[in-house]
Amino acid sequence: MKIELTSDELILAIVAVVRAVNPKMLIADGEGFTLDFTPLIGKESLTRDEQLLVKLRSAAEAESGSLEFNEEEALRVTSTLERLESLQAWPADVLTMSRAIRARLTPSA
Repeated sequence: MKIELTSDELILAIVAVVRAVNPKMLIADGEGFTLDFTPLIGKESLTRDEQLLVKLRSAAEAESGSLEFNEEEALRVTSTLERLESLQAWPADVLTMSRAIRARLTPSA
């Protein structure tokens, strides 16, 4: 499944997956947070979730919102976004963005 994500949507998807994989990769700073990908560097073997993070990060760094997800990856992004929505109160625009991503990643019945 091919999907187009804005830079904000990519960041939200990355944060959702990071929170599921290794929340210590999110580092609070003065005005928000930074993402520390060093735990993935040099690993001999990446899990599927870590591979998904690398894919999302690569798209963000290339400033390309065009991504190809297999069914498992689409489900994982969808489920991590849903989980992220439930962890705390989010501004309405963030919830709208998360739900829009999930809707685009959910196959039509």
